[in-house]
Amino acid sequence: MGADPHGFWGFSWRCVCTPKPRCGWVVAGSRWIFGDHLISFLHLLQREIGMTTSDVTDAPLDRLIARAQEEGLQVSRVPAERPPSSAADLKVKRIPAGQSPHSVAVSPDGTRLYVTNFQAGTVSVIDTLREVILEAIHVVEGPYGVAANPDGRTLHVASPGSKTLVMLDLSNGFHQGSGISRAPYGVAVSPKGGPLYLTLAQEDSILVTDHFGKGPNTRIPGVRFPTGVAVDETLLYVTNFFAGTVSVVDLSRDSVVDTIPVSTGPYGVAVSHNGDRLYVAHFGSSSDSVSVIDTSSRKVVDTIPVADGPRGVAVNQDGTRLYVTNFFADTVSLIDL
Repeated sequence: MGADPHGFWGFSWRCVCTPKPRCGWVVAGSRWIFGDHLISFLHLLQREIGMTTSDVTDAPLDRLIARAQEEGLQVSRVPAERPPSSAADLKVKRIPAGQSPHSVAVSPDGTRLYVTNFQAGTVSVIDTLREVILEAIHVVEGPYGVAANPDGRTLHVASPGSKTLVMLDLSNGFHQGSGISRAPYGVAVSPKGGPLYLTLAQEDSILVTDHFGKGPNTRIPGVRFPTGVAVDETLLYVTNFFAGTVSVVDLSRDSVVDTIPVSTGPYGVAVSHNGDRLYVAHFGSSSDSVSVIDTSSRKVVDTIPVADGPRGVAVNQDGTRLYVTNFFADTVSLIDL
């Protein structure tokens, strides 16, 4: 197989240990040695752990990892074999989504899910009662983050690849994209429908802006490789992908006031409606999972196994259901809390 210099994690692969191709992992410069031929990371995952997704080049993630590598950070690998499924994982229900589902949001009334599909460039609208896709709306190339406005009529979608913020009118499917000259990875909207919060993972900051990304803008520093963002009335929660932490931002001061240690690869994040629980999806880590954090103690109190690349996470208004995107399986996991 030929070299794929822009594979899923931005690395090339080659094995030097034939005839034993499962010997382990060694770093050699900018490459991981794992065979006598070059193979993309995603192809390796498909072969080793049975993933059935099509080949996906995730340029925004590639750029993030390349920057981490330039700064001398050690990028965690995904295990060569899938971690054993627990009894809880086996009972998780899956809802079909689009190609490479990235993030998920729940409508204010809980009747709809909105899922950004990275490869398809669409938002899937899913009926939560029947658990079926009602429609797929094309919005922008490579959509990442999504947030449902409290008004129940509009969605906000972030695309880091095209440096675009999209506002989608759910009543007629009309959407307006605004180029913002920055690469927004995640997006959250104030519970009162006010400002948007965009994670600028390449710039180690949060951008506070209006619904069109035009300002006036405020930058919140003090985060590292931020990907996911969630907001309640007074606090902002931001995942620091390579740091294994979640930053707590006081919105009255626009500054980081605490840091919560979690497992490796914290990516997506959601906060319960009453603010007492935080849910963090771990992507590309040694164990696909969602961490449950008590926001009063700011400690991890539970871990929920979720297979196939959990990336985005959302919780319904009454806190009884958790939804997690399975990036490699084109599905959304439904978890009863």
